[in-house]
Amino acid sequence: MRVTTQMSVDTLVSNLDRSFERITKFQNSLSSGTRLNSLSDDPAAVERSLSLRTELRSFEQFRKNIDDGVGWLQLSEATLNEMEGLFVEAGGLAVQGASDTYNTQQRRAIADQVDQFLEHSLNLSEARYRGRYIFGGTQTSDPPYKAERDANGSIVALKAQVDTGGSIEREVSDGIVMQVNTPGKDLFEGDNNAFGVLVELRDALRADDTRKVQASLTSLAKVRENISSSRGLVGARVNRMEITRNLLDRMSAEMTAVLSADEDTDLADTIVNLRQEQDVFQAALSSGNTAVPQSLIDFLR
Repeated sequence: MRVTTQMSVDTLVSNLDRSFERITKFQNSLSSGTRLNSLSDDPAAVERSLSLRTELRSFEQFRKNIDDGVGWLQLSEATLNEMEGLFVEAGGLAVQGASDTYNTQQRRAIADQVDQFLEHSLNLSEARYRGRYIFGGTQTSDPPYKAERDANGSIVALKAQVDTGGSIEREVSDGIVMQVNTPGKDLFEGDNNAFGVLVELRDALRADDTRKVQASLTSLAKVRENISSSRGLVGARVNRMEITRNLLDRMSAEMTAVLSADEDTDLADTIVNLRQEQDVFQAALSSGNTAVPQSLIDFLR
């Protein structure tokens, strides 16, 4: 077969195009820092990279959920801790008020202290995390309880304004959902609730009824145990969330390492390959100019 000038030029231009494409690929890899700039670069690695990035995005969302949940739980724990301390003090006051060594006036003074504990309990029930009432169940935009007061302004009862029994949950890992709130119904409603027990103790002290004051000690102890149990549950959830977050961090680090191995440009190898391809390109141009000196420039334009 006779090789014509046109055939030689076509072959040369085709080879130069391929060489230039490789040069462009190496340059893109160096400038972007990644060797995967298109699906054709490495289809298997691109697919693996997309899958890993999807996993890493889900891990990031899980971490945000955990951060929000831990913040909520830590505020709940701090609030419950203060409430528990309050009932320890209330128990001490009840012991004093039940003693025969105290007179009516002294019991009324103790009742005033218990009344302040009751007001403080109301304030604690309105604790908020990022603007959301933590004891309001799923209805977190409004105060969960409203105080009913007598003519003197003393609290006589507290009524729930919303359904405080709802559960607020956060997904912390694939298929793992954890509750982050402590329902107010568990603390401030029903028998032996925090509000009711303090009201009964205060009223018994004001009535100078030592028998009822003595009886309130059992109720105070039950409320304190309930609060302590809730604190323990909150603490366990915080620990589990932090363990889960540490696991996510380790998995993220491992996936990032795999992703880096797939995507990142090997600078030394790429620079060497680029220089070699540039030399090949220049050599091809020189040889082509010698073989078809009158036609090459025209065909390259």
